[in-house]
Amino acid sequence: MDLRHPAHLLLFILSVSCAGPGGDGPEPVAATDSGSASVGDSGPRIIHLQDGGWMAGELQEGLRVGTWSSYFADSTLRSRITYDHGKENGPTLVNHPNGMPYYVGSYTDGRNSGEWVFYDEQGAELKRVQYDSTGTPMMQ
Repeated sequence: MDLRHPAHLLLFILSVSCAGPGGDGPEPVAATDSGSASVGDSGPRIIHLQDGGWMAGELQEGLRVGTWSSYFADSTLRSRITYDHGKENGPTLVNHPNGMPYYVGSYTDGRNSGEWVFYDEQGAELKRVQYDSTGTPMMQ
């Protein structure tokens, strides 16, 4: 998968999200460095990704909490997402492989919320999308 392509990058981010297949709630994060996370696991984790990158963050009772950062294989920041009890909750930033922002936005209880801004690889703004309280894009 070529993560330089915006659709592939988005698919990757979605694949490492902690929401279950139906998006109906959190599930424990597997930590490849130290075995699998279980409901009682807490503490810092580093997870190595198949593409050579990695992500790091904190588990509490087996769920992601606080800020999780992921990196491309060359150590460039890929994303920074805030979690609360295993769900995305707060600001998020996802970068292109060259380190330029791909999009910035915010989550509320695992759903996109408010305004999200998308950029091309040179940093030029492509579009803005406003999300309602259900995480649905609003028509503009």
